[in-house]
Amino acid sequence: MADKFKRTQFVTDSSLQLRMMLVTFLLLAVFFGISVWVVYVTGWSHLVERLANVYPQGRLVEVLRLIYMRLALGFLLLVPVALLVTLFISHTIAGPLVRIKRYLHLMARGEFDLAPLSLRRFDELKEVAQLINEITSGLGPRNKERKNLVASLQSTASALRSDLQRLPSAGQEIHRKVNYLNETLRFLE
Repeated sequence: MADKFKRTQFVTDSSLQLRMMLVTFLLLAVFFGISVWVVYVTGWSHLVERLANVYPQGRLVEVLRLIYMRLALGFLLLVPVALLVTLFISHTIAGPLVRIKRYLHLMARGEFDLAPLSLRRFDELKEVAQLINEITSGLGPRNKERKNLVASLQSTASALRSDLQRLPSAGQEIHRKVNYLNETLRFLE
């Protein structure tokens, strides 16, 4: 099932991937805020009270400012890494989604004699691709049979029409039925 192909772009569905990156950024911000609050509530305030007796007030403020800066710098360094990881992970979803959409568009146009849909080894949505392959494997032969039947019926309708034209006494009812048959066959195509 794993076809040997490589996507040349990591941004394959920009809308989906940007939403995933935004959600990742928001989750990071929320986790950062919760972490800072938990650290402050569980120990920081008690530590500051105890250190206030040891360090002079100006030095304690400087130490706290340095710690806050390092926490903020750590968070700022983590954000691009997390966004790149999110881009890579979203690529394993968005890439297959683009391939599946293209495949379904072909099916919607009536093309059922397609090569099986294949995804890369680490792609997601493989079960969806497998289900689509099962559907198309059944539809391809049925579609061929339907086309053959329509062609056969069209041939018969043409033969009837030419036979009716040779018989001037044929009734209008037979002409109407042949015309109806032709219209139905055009619809089935």
